[in-house]
Amino acid sequence: RSLVLSRTYRLDSRCDEQLVAADPDNRWLARHARKRLDAESLRDSVLFASGNLDLRCGQGSAIEQNVSLINWPPGEATTLHRDSHHRSVYLCMLRHSPPPEIAAFDLPDGIAVTSQRNVTTLPTQSLFLLNSPFIVQQAEAMAARMLADFGDDELRIEAVFRRTLLRNPSDVETKRSLAHLATIRDSLAQLEPEQSRFKAWTSLCHGLLATSEFRYVD
Repeated sequence: RSLVLSRTYRLDSRCDEQLVAADPDNRWLARHARKRLDAESLRDSVLFASGNLDLRCGQGSAIEQNVSLINWPPGEATTLHRDSHHRSVYLCMLRHSPPPEIAAFDLPDGIAVTSQRNVTTLPTQSLFLLNSPFIVQQAEAMAARMLADFGDDELRIEAVFRRTLLRNPSDVETKRSLAHLATIRDSLAQLEPEQSRFKAWTSLCHGLLATSEFRYVD
């Protein structure tokens, strides 16, 4: 508690240029060292933002009742990983088969002892956030929540920024978000108005979940 409430721990990564010039490697901890969320924290943050995070303790093994073979009968391959909204610490960890929601973010393989995780920044990670069914599902859940809880688009934009980036949007960001929503709705004019509005909000929520600001602690 003393550590996390200290001034040094609570420093921002943004600071005066003079401090950066005086201590470019941040050896003296004059600022926060910007870092990416680890795999488990990223998944938990996505679930929290969508409102689906289950904070209860996981009970037992996710596969204790599953006695089927993964590739049997032929043509009916399945996976032992089951959908879960519990925190990532309760996910099923299988050798050679990490949880698909977090495998792209330097998760150890569960076989060799890993004293320190690698920290890589790869194009595949951004592609994962854009194409992962898990991320799309959570974006849809967040969009549905925003549409149900707020009656005004500007209030929804403010709320979704708070849930994802933990801050209010700037005036420019609000205008761009409104323009994005209008563009998506216009491109889906062949759909029912409710459907096009839902897809537009899903697109905005998905975009915020895929931003660097969401992935990094500043």
